Amino acid sequence: MTEFAQSDLSQSDLSQRDLAQSDVAQPSLAQANLARDTSTRDASAQASPADDSDKPALSVRHLTKTYAHATSPVLNDVSFDVPKGKVFVVLGPSGSGKSTLLRAIAGLEPIQGGTIALHGDVIDEGKPGRLTGRSKRASALRTRIGMVFQSYDLFPNKTVLGNITLAPTLVLKRKSSDVRDEAMQLLERVHLADRANSWPHELSGGQRQRVAICRALIEHPEVLLLDEITAALDPEMVREVLDVVLELADNGQTMVLVTHEMRFAEAIADHVILLEDGSIVDSTDDPKEFFTHPQSERAKKFLGSFEYKRHDSQPASDRS
Repeated sequence: MTEFAQSDLSQSDLSQRDLAQSDVAQPSLAQANLARDTSTRDASAQASPADDSDKPALSVRHLTKTYAHATSPVLNDVSFDVPKGKVFVVLGPSGSGKSTLLRAIAGLEPIQGGTIALHGDVIDEGKPGRLTGRSKRASALRTRIGMVFQSYDLFPNKTVLGNITLAPTLVLKRKSSDVRDEAMQLLERVHLADRANSWPHELSGGQRQRVAICRALIEHPEVLLLDEITAALDPEMVREVLDVVLELADNGQTMVLVTHEMRFAEAIADHVILLEDGSIVDSTDDPKEFFTHPQSERAKKFLGSFEYKRHDSQPASDRS
């Protein structure tokens, strides 16, 4: 089918000050990631081995994330691999570190320990003394990962098409006609081609989130991160967004997904991890078994929190 900096800008870099100088209204950091043009691809390729088919698309090793004045790490020795073309689902209770994990992978948070690698290329290494700001990851590496946030804020003074094409044309100086053609193809793919000239306030929440997905996909990310992308949507709008994600999975897009939609997670996951207090407490490459017959007590408790049953089992017709 996502948060802009300065001369080495990626969409996860461009700050409010930079956009203000360009007379563009800046929403939240949720609009990370720029389209990658040919020069960016070439720069990334220089650091990539010729044959990486046997390497995971994403590899996280002993990742540690700590905030200033925190008594314990937000993420503690987290390690996992995501094979190319697979969907990796991250589950866990609120406050377990799920969103922080995705932000660290995207380069929006510095890490204090461990490494993050794409196809065998280490793109980030932990630095214990650096607790604030963003990762110092090079722009050519940062743009290899796309991210869509639950806060899908679009630029209110730009049309749907303008939101998708702004970053590639303004920052990466891609040819406007090429970017526009690709943006229209993406909108067609998510069934929004007829809304290309609409303004964000004219769209439903589900439509705006699909536009945010297009904005991420126009960079051709090697790995796409999705952070609770249906959390802000009405129930009837959830399906239209999840259908887009299912199509991406069927087309081989590598994804790391945080969600509380358990039925959807079961349908789409190739691998599942369960986070608690910043650590992986369960992990499986058999999602069906995890959701239907969880083995660990923590997984049973977590999945049980999504089941509901009335204490009063008396039929309504028999109640006085």
